[in-house]
Amino acid sequence: MVGVAIMKLRYDSRVEKALDNLRAMGLNVNILPEGDNEAYIFITLESVLKLIHRRIPYPQSKVYYEQPFIVVYVWRG
Repeated sequence: MVGVAIMKLRYDSRVEKALDNLRAMGLNVNILPEGDNEAYIFITLESVLKLIHRRIPYPQSKVYYEQPFIVVYVWRG
């Protein structure tokens, strides 16, 4: 097809919108294109833990990763 530009998936408006939405949630997001038709979106575990912690209203809490779990520790006193 002459005159048809093939846009890389990384620049697809739906992919960019997904990245914007994830960043708006406070997540640290990166994208790694794999050719023109594939890409990997990476989200740091630290940013996921912070997102979870922000959603817990209990003041004495800690969120951390202990393989294979995300642990939410709460205490009184």
